[in-house]
Amino acid sequence: MPHVTIFGSLNYDLVVSTNRIPQGGETIHCDSFATHCGGKGANQALAVRKLSSPKTVGVRMVGRVGQDAFGQQLKAGLANAGTDVSLIEEIPGESGVAVILLERSGENRILVHPGANGTYKPEDVNLGWFTVDGQRLTDYLVIQNELPIPVVLRAIEVAYDNGIEIVYNPSPMEQSILTPEVISKISYLVVNESELAALTQEDFFGTDLADHAALVGRVKEVHVKYDFKGTVVTTLGGHGTVYSIYGSEAVFVEPFKAKQVVDTTGAGDSFLGAFVGAVAAGKSVPEAVKWGAAAGCLAVGREGAADSIPMLDEAAALVQNEQ
Repeated sequence: MPHVTIFGSLNYDLVVSTNRIPQGGETIHCDSFATHCGGKGANQALAVRKLSSPKTVGVRMVGRVGQDAFGQQLKAGLANAGTDVSLIEEIPGESGVAVILLERSGENRILVHPGANGTYKPEDVNLGWFTVDGQRLTDYLVIQNELPIPVVLRAIEVAYDNGIEIVYNPSPMEQSILTPEVISKISYLVVNESELAALTQEDFFGTDLADHAALVGRVKEVHVKYDFKGTVVTTLGGHGTVYSIYGSEAVFVEPFKAKQVVDTTGAGDSFLGAFVGAVAAGKSVPEAVKWGAAAGCLAVGREGAADSIPMLDEAAALVQNEQ
C-alpha cells in the first residue's frame, strides 16, 4: 500500500466572522467567533486522509505541538480521522495559532504565530520520519512553507536523495526558496495564481482569469524558467485549474460550480489533499485534478479550514455527476 507523509504545521485557528474588516484604529462588532483545528500541514494531512481510502493509502503527519490544550486537540483531531500521529512531537511551550478574519464575502485575512512549528532546525530532519514500519520509505512527501525555510529545504533534500516523490505547495510564498536547484527536486508543484505569479515573476493584477490561453502559457513557462521536469498544477479558485505535465501541452480544466461560497479558507488544502490521495491511489494527473477540483468546490460551501474538508464519497459523487 502506498504511503503519504505530510511534514508541516499544526495551528489552532481562532476565527472571527464579520461584515467587513475594521480600519486602523476602528472597533466594530463581529458576527461570530469559532475555533477549529488547522495549520496548512495538518489540514493537508486531514484532507489526504478524508479524501482517500484507508484500505489503499496510508497517511502520516510529522510535526510539533506545544504541551497545551490546543496541542492535545490538534493531535486528537487527526488521530480521530485515522491519520498516524505517532511522529507529532509534544514540546514545552505553546502550539501554533492562526487568527482568521473572515468577511461575509468569503474573503479571509490570516495572522499566524508559529509556536511549536517554529522550533525546528535543519538537523532535526531525519530519514526515520519517512520510513514505514522500519522496512521501506514512504512513497510521497507533502510539504509547505509554514515551517522555517531551512528546515523545508532540508526535508526536500532528504526526500529527494532517497527517491521519495515530493508534492510541494509553496505557501505562504517565500521567494528565496524558488531556485532551479530546489524546484528540480519536486515531482508535483501545486500553486495558486499568486504563487504562480511569483514563480514566473509576472504580476497577475488585472489579468483576466477567463483568458485560458494566457494562463496555460504562464503555467507552461515554469518548465522553461526552471528546467522543471515534474508536473505543475495551478488552482484558480472558481475560475478552474491549469495543469502541465513535462513534455505535454498544458491543459485548462473547467471548475465545478459551487452552490454557494461561505468560506474559501480550506479550499486549497482540500484540493491538494484530494489530488495527492488520487495520485497515491494510482489515478492519472487529469483524474487527480478533477478530484481536487471537486474537493475544493465542496469546501468553499462550508465554514472553517479543517471542518470544511469533504469526505471521499462526497467528492466521488460530484465527480461522477459531472461525467
